[in-house]
Amino acid sequence: MSLIASFREEPSLRRPGIALVGLLTMILIGERLLTMAVDGVRQGSSGFPVWLPELGSIGETIVFYSMLFDVLKFIAIPAVLMWFAYQYGRYSAST
Repeated sequence: MSLIASFREEPSLRRPGIALVGLLTMILIGERLLTMAVDGVRQGSSGFPVWLPELGSIGETIVFYSMLFDVLKFIAIPAVLMWFAYQYGRYSAST
């Protein structure tokens, strides 16, 4: 049985799949936006973006957001993958 067919048949597999796609999208877009914001500040062409909440100094803000994305990459993604594997294992054992 293929994984794609399992998504169509079992709704409990959709939630971890959607969470994984959302998490990956958030990381990719967020890191790109943070890099663009930091490059603008470093070159002196612009100030820190208004849409990005600032915590203390600019350096503290950059470190905070970088650490946040690291936590998402190295803790949240493996946790969601384990959730997905657990749900898929339950589905495969029941069929």
